[in-house]
Amino acid sequence: MPRRPEIGNIQLYPLRPLTQRDKNGFVLKFYCPIHQTRIRKNCGTRDRREARRIQRECRERLLNGEYIASGGAITANHSPTILPPPRTIPAAPQADGMSWQEAYDRYREQRSTRVRENSLVHALSRLGIAEKILEGYRQDLGLPEGLAVTNVMTLDGLEYLQERLVAGDEARYDTRSPNTVNSMMGAVMAFVRFCHKRGWIPSVPPVEKLDVDDVMKGRPITGEEFERMLETTPKVVGEEAAESWQFALRILWESGFRIGDLMDFTWDDPRHIHPVWPQRSGDHPTLVIPSSQKNGRLQEIPMLPGLRTLLDEVPSRERVGWVSDPRPIQRGETRPGMRSHGRMTKERVGRVIAMIGKESRIVVRPADDRTGQREKFASAHDLRRGCALRLINAGISAETLRILLRHSTFATTEKFYGAIRSAQSAAAEVYSTLSTENPSFVGGFTGGNVNSPPLTEEQISVLKSLLNSL
Repeated sequence: MPRRPEIGNIQLYPLRPLTQRDKNGFVLKFYCPIHQTRIRKNCGTRDRREARRIQRECRERLLNGEYIASGGAITANHSPTILPPPRTIPAAPQADGMSWQEAYDRYREQRSTRVRENSLVHALSRLGIAEKILEGYRQDLGLPEGLAVTNVMTLDGLEYLQERLVAGDEARYDTRSPNTVNSMMGAVMAFVRFCHKRGWIPSVPPVEKLDVDDVMKGRPITGEEFERMLETTPKVVGEEAAESWQFALRILWESGFRIGDLMDFTWDDPRHIHPVWPQRSGDHPTLVIPSSQKNGRLQEIPMLPGLRTLLDEVPSRERVGWVSDPRPIQRGETRPGMRSHGRMTKERVGRVIAMIGKESRIVVRPADDRTGQREKFASAHDLRRGCALRLINAGISAETLRILLRHSTFATTEKFYGAIRSAQSAAAEVYSTLSTENPSFVGGFTGGNVNSPPLTEEQISVLKSLLNSL
């Protein structure tokens, strides 16, 4: 059974710096056990540091019971605000219709035959979070037991869900980023459309996405930062396992692979990603990507020269099985949640690489107090972004880069990977094209000191005739 709103989960608004329009200063929003509803209370200050202190004191008072004993005072020196009694909604019998649980079971059964297992697990996980939050919404409205889709799949209900997701309900952290909320709401809206098509709700509410300033969750890392990650690797995984992890990092750096591609890369198994070596002079090595990849398509793409050089370093007798198989980290240095035996999953490998990025102090997204955005360190996907940026700065065409990264359009490459030519690379092209050694004239003609071939006697005769006729 979904739990009631958590006592002590207090949000401070606004998340941005105050403006002249914010006449009331900072406010707290939390679940009030006295009125059994979510309320807002003014902090009485425009100083963020003081507002944070009041937030912490209010949380302590909610947890130790002083808030109820004082009649709703958020601090020891604060007078309780007299609120009107909570609005009661007549507990009309629940309308006949599909319950959330029944719709959820139908949705899971239908999607299990149409999407990959991992995608279904992620979608159902997000629906589970939405159900817990919307159960609190149902209780706030005073509706009978049982979550009906007609009661919560409304514009008010879904906007409430969106707001609570931003506020960090059912999350490990105090807030969620707009990117994360939009992704979670995408899974919920797919479920809403599923219910609408079957006539369980009258319409699909027009919920607007949250505005985001930056689509990328990270940034491309530089060559110097990558070398720092290689140097830091032994501190995280131990000396014995360091070589295998450094090899995995180099594959990501030279190939532009996703973390799932890295752990699905074999030397000779056609069921997985595998290299195809040239059989004729003039051909180049390629990689075959099976249809089990993210876009669900069977593809063959060029192998980048850096990856070929890296693979050539592996002796022929060792070219069997998995290309990259990072060794379990040493028992004495095992971190919480990390197993120390057997082949690691892609999720665990991704977490170890994130630990290496953090140990290397490579910040790919700084913290922002205005939005509640947390500091983020380099991850495996930032190596993929770095590969994309290096390729386009080297002059690789947009179409070729799209093929290498396996995107449907270059807009995806540019939008999510920052694959835009750097200012210095663009400047080099401009100065090379418009240099004084190659001046341009009006009309687009180009001048220079190249000697023209001499005219023949016939051409001279024709030219004289033309001049005489003028």
